Amino acid sequence: MMFGPIRETAAHESRPVIHDANTPVTISRARSMIVHGGLVVFAVAILARAVQLQIVEHDTWLRVADRQHVDQQTVKPLRGAITDATGMVLVESREQMKLSIAPREIRDVRRKNAKRGDPLVKTRAVLRRGLRALSVPESQIRKALDTTQKWVSLPKLYSPSDMERFAGLPGVHVERVRRRITSASDNLRGVLGAVDADDAPVGGIELELDSFLRGQDGSRAVVKDPKAGNVESPELASVDALPGHTVTLTVNQALQEIAESELKRALVRTGGTGGDVVILDPRDGSLLALAGVRDGKPSSTSTPMALAYEPGSVMKPFLVSRLFDMGKATPNEIIDTENGSAMLPGRKRALTDEHKAAQMPVRDVIRFSSNIGTAKLALRMTPREEFEALRDFGFGSLTGVPYPAESKGSLPLPARWSGSTPTSVSIGYEVLATPLQIALAYAAIANDGELLQPALVKEVRDAQGTTIYRHERRVVRRVLTAKTAKEMRGLLASVVDSGTGTAAELATFDVAGKSGTARRSENGRYLEGKYNATFAGMFPAQAPQYVLVARIIDPKGTYYGGIVSGSLVNGILQAALATRNSALDRNALAEVAKAMPVPIVKPKSVKALALATRDSLRRDSLLAPLPPNAEPAPAAARVVVALPFTAQRPVVRVERNVRPVPSVFGLDVRQATRTLYAAGFQVSIARGADVRTRPVAGTMLRVGSTVQLEMPRMESAK
Repeated sequence: MMFGPIRETAAHESRPVIHDANTPVTISRARSMIVHGGLVVFAVAILARAVQLQIVEHDTWLRVADRQHVDQQTVKPLRGAITDATGMVLVESREQMKLSIAPREIRDVRRKNAKRGDPLVKTRAVLRRGLRALSVPESQIRKALDTTQKWVSLPKLYSPSDMERFAGLPGVHVERVRRRITSASDNLRGVLGAVDADDAPVGGIELELDSFLRGQDGSRAVVKDPKAGNVESPELASVDALPGHTVTLTVNQALQEIAESELKRALVRTGGTGGDVVILDPRDGSLLALAGVRDGKPSSTSTPMALAYEPGSVMKPFLVSRLFDMGKATPNEIIDTENGSAMLPGRKRALTDEHKAAQMPVRDVIRFSSNIGTAKLALRMTPREEFEALRDFGFGSLTGVPYPAESKGSLPLPARWSGSTPTSVSIGYEVLATPLQIALAYAAIANDGELLQPALVKEVRDAQGTTIYRHERRVVRRVLTAKTAKEMRGLLASVVDSGTGTAAELATFDVAGKSGTARRSENGRYLEGKYNATFAGMFPAQAPQYVLVARIIDPKGTYYGGIVSGSLVNGILQAALATRNSALDRNALAEVAKAMPVPIVKPKSVKALALATRDSLRRDSLLAPLPPNAEPAPAAARVVVALPFTAQRPVVRVERNVRPVPSVFGLDVRQATRTLYAAGFQVSIARGADVRTRPVAGTMLRVGSTVQLEMPRMESAK
């Protein structure tokens, strides 16, 4: 092979490169440098990008990778429970399971940790047995195993423990579902509010205290697996959800049920279209019961707090009390009531009284609810003084109760008053008030003159049980002197004792209160024959533990508040006294109980005693030893005398604090309990075959002794 001659060239010239024997190729040095330089730059860029990815942006891309392979799921916490004052759960959140089955995915599988050669698990048989154990109907079981179905969801929800039997079975899908379960009475649900499908609060305590109840979200990291789905890994960090706080209300569930039950009975008895009941502890402002009914059904909202109305004569004590404090009136001052009809300044129509008299002392103006007497007293005040008196008692402003739908009522400013407004306001017209506002105003009279902020929440505890809030008595302002408040309680006691509120009277305790009967208006016009019948009471009158406000809307026939709503208050008090857990201080009640006259029991003949014993064995009571704390009538002591002895005429002494056990023949348990309480005895309830007492009816016991009341099992379950 021959090569051509090679010649030298200048440095700037190209040098030939021989590819083959016949074709010389020339390489440019500049081009070579450019190519090599480009390669170096490219290598540097790759290195810089690698540094950027591996060092500078390491955390960012790590998070991107995690998002592609790891799913961060939010774990919703269980919402906090709501309980009544005694700790009874009213509302709580529970985690339940929704079971769905994909029939086409069902296949036999090998048991966990099974050895080679062990038989497969018959998934269909296991699934069928599990569904039967959950009481799933056979029709749904057949549908769940039918391969023509793509997806079958069972309608019921199950507990997490019920789902353990289906763990690892292919074709079985379980979804966690949270449910808000309530055991509260119908009326109390309007106070509590609710939550929607997304656990968001809707009204009531649920909305007002949502920041406490909702808890804190947690998180759970799971690895995405295309075959096995999401798989939890112990190497991935998870944060547990923190459950919501537990809220304890001041409401007493037993008293709440009594209020609702007695309100329903009163509506049936009176034919009313609706009504409200508020029971308040005047010592600290705790709301013990709230009930409201409209058109025969429990209201979806708490009407005692949300709906205001013209209350009528229940407003009279507030202005009269202020006049006492101002020194412009006294209880024994005589007022000219003009025989029940009077034309007063600024009015176009004469005021009238049901109880007609030429004149009355101020105490009788309250006792017999004189419109004329009250209006004349109110004219001693300027419109501003009258407005300030009612405003100080809390009318026309929110009470501060934690309820989002509360109404503040209406109390117009004096500048807007007409000529008749001063007298109208004094008798409960041209002013709107809620039953709660009325109860708080009467509580100020009951507790020696202090207007309190109402309490609906007793305490709040976190998930660890630590108390983070506890209700304490909070005084808004003093509205009366203690002397005037005590004097007014005496006047209100006379209303029940011998005035317009005798229907609320109890045999064993003094009750104080005031009735109100006001025409009802709609769209600015008063309706013919439509009334709001109201009674506001304090129990017991000497040292009130309850303030009760009862209202009946549009009663048929008799419509006076003292009769219609006074009877409702009487029924509530009797039931509360007969109920063991009704937020009453029994020791304090014993100190103010009335001394009841004891009839002298005539000795019975042998035949009469035999008949009484027979009847007692049949129905009324059971011959048995006395209860441990029942004290029998004292027996005569042994007397030793020295002779000679001159017989004297025997002296018969009657033990004044001893009385016979009353008969409860034919009564149900509640009626029997009330009868025994009315007779001055404490009651201990036990199970038995019938309603009967130990000791037998007619046995003489000291007042305050305990009588054992046996009740049948059927009644005890009601």
